[in-house]
Amino acid sequence: MPATLRSRHVGKPSPSRPVVTGRRDCITGEVPSGKAGMGYRMVAYEGLLARDFILILEQDDAVLRYQEEPAPFRWHDGVRWRSYTADFAVEIDDGRRVAVEVKPRKRVIRLGWDGIRPRIEAGARAAGYDGFELWTEVEIGALRVANAALVASERTFVADEAEQHTMRVVLDRFGGRGLVRELRAASGLQDRAFRAVVALVARGEAELADPGRPFDDHAVIRRPANPRSAP
Repeated sequence: MPATLRSRHVGKPSPSRPVVTGRRDCITGEVPSGKAGMGYRMVAYEGLLARDFILILEQDDAVLRYQEEPAPFRWHDGVRWRSYTADFAVEIDDGRRVAVEVKPRKRVIRLGWDGIRPRIEAGARAAGYDGFELWTEVEIGALRVANAALVASERTFVADEAEQHTMRVVLDRFGGRGLVRELRAASGLQDRAFRAVVALVARGEAELADPGRPFDDHAVIRRPANPRSAP
């Protein structure tokens, strides 16, 4: 019987572009997008929380494309007009386009964002957005990021088609839904079995039945209702 595999957080890469904010504590870099709507380009981020948000966007099939630091728009603070640049502009498959601010909860409280958020949202709607969202580490969630990072890491490897075929057959034999540990054991792929399971999810051929739990041997994966095409 194979040893139980438990999830772990996948480390963040070293930044690959200069810090542009002027703050020494802001780590910047780039991550590759696996979305066709993004042209599979490199996406720049400022701050590890923004990088985590990108991982969430990459794993959300409802997100067609997104733009980091889109064009600024004007908003009124009650006294004067100000210029605001969102961290991201996100296009959803239901036709909505949303402006997003990503900020640590501690700074949200210190800078009074809960008070100015309605005014910025009004500015966003006036600029043509369908809404404005504020994401902190609370909304992003460490577990959600760990799962997304695990799946994203698989995209950096060339999938072994024979192993992928084996895992597809096993999943179908289980009726399109199975416990990761049982799928690994039935595949006969031994130490490469878990990676083959993750690769199915990375390619859009399977999904976590419960995204709110760790992606490990105790997780259940299933065939998605609307499978997406792998890049």
